[in-house]
Amino acid sequence: MNDAWFDFHHTVTIDEVDAQQHVHNLRYLQWTLWAARDHNAAIGWDAQAALEAGFGWVVRDHEITYRVAAVAHDEIVVRTWISQTNRYACVRNAMIYRPSDKRLLSKASTRWVYIDLKRHRALEVPKLAIEGYQICEKIPPAPW
Repeated sequence: MNDAWFDFHHTVTIDEVDAQQHVHNLRYLQWTLWAARDHNAAIGWDAQAALEAGFGWVVRDHEITYRVAAVAHDEIVVRTWISQTNRYACVRNAMIYRPSDKRLLSKASTRWVYIDLKRHRALEVPKLAIEGYQICEKIPPAPW
């Protein structure tokens, strides 16, 4: 892991492929969520402890652009980073790459809001939640 970004590695499985013989669009989104989860864990954020205390991250919005289709057995890398934070939210970005042919498959951006799960209200992002991140305002280089 770089201090400013995190790489999530994945091999496309058969069940991720749709009737058109390429990866279903929802899987790209799922990969970005898995990358976010693992990045959070890598910097020491204990999501389970926050959940047990009644707090957590929820998605405010997603933006995703698809460029090239992935297919079964492709090795992909989801490079994710935090590009900005404010009092109640952070923006996490992702680029999904296929290193075998050095192609950018998609790019995504998600605004996450920290909330009190019992009262369903936004809370200030805890300092502990973002201490481990280095804000990366520019798109990181490709993973090759």
